[in-house]
Amino acid sequence: MSQNPAVVTGLQTEQSITRTTLSWRSLGFEPLIDHYRVHAVRGAGRDFEPTEDNLVGKTVYPHFEHDGLEPLGETWTYRVLARSDAGRLGRPSRPVTATSTPSVVGTGTPVAVVGAFDGRTLEHRFAPAGYAQIPVEHPDAVVEYVQGRDTPGTAWPYLLPGPGDAWAGRKVYRARWTFELTGAPTDSDLAIWLVDTTRLGGVLQVLLNGTGLTSIELPAGATRGSREGDATVPGSTLRRCYFEPGVPADRLRQGSNTVELVLAEGGWVAWDAVGLFARPRPGDAGATAGW
Repeated sequence: MSQNPAVVTGLQTEQSITRTTLSWRSLGFEPLIDHYRVHAVRGAGRDFEPTEDNLVGKTVYPHFEHDGLEPLGETWTYRVLARSDAGRLGRPSRPVTATSTPSVVGTGTPVAVVGAFDGRTLEHRFAPAGYAQIPVEHPDAVVEYVQGRDTPGTAWPYLLPGPGDAWAGRKVYRARWTFELTGAPTDSDLAIWLVDTTRLGGVLQVLLNGTGLTSIELPAGATRGSREGDATVPGSTLRRCYFEPGVPADRLRQGSNTVELVLAEGGWVAWDAVGLFARPRPGDAGATAGW
């Protein structure tokens, strides 16, 4: 007679923006595991019984991404159990609570932004599929955008090509974004949200006022963001990603500042939005950003 799977143990979580990644110990092959079932309910520290109503996903691997969460962060409590190839269910893991990482888009105060942080490229120039016009309009491989003068629909192409893109001349493209700070600089964060990347991945270099701030390793994407502009559509295969490097106050200056985003390696990136957000100061009532 087939036995029930053992209880799932070692459940751990890793948090990032809009997702919580779960992992646990594999149960091996006695009995043969058909899949794991991940159950979750909103809130912290809740002991609950797994049911079909709180099933959030299934996986054949001992890890799972609970994604599509709100950028401000969401708190969920998880339990995982196994189903054998004979259809028997094991006992669930102990409950584990996790809160996805709040984005600076929600916790900070917007200083300057290009686009809307909404999982879409559609407000940007040439979206959703006019990528062939980008090298024609930017033969020098430079995009210039001045905050307050330009708009995403007229001056910020939805793709930034890279040296892996034959259609764009295999050049290193850069987006040069200039904005004014009217007051004294404060510690801030950049929000760089992408709707998709190519299977080439790549390296996006970030420069601030002419010197390097950080270098971002880009993950391999779905390579579909050149033709599809909305990652929020149910069933979308676009692979969104989020990067939020810190910007110390002494790297900024009162007056004109310039951020350069240089795609030094790999293929294009599809923009969701970019922005600079001032961090809350002690005693602030809370976030004022309304994204």
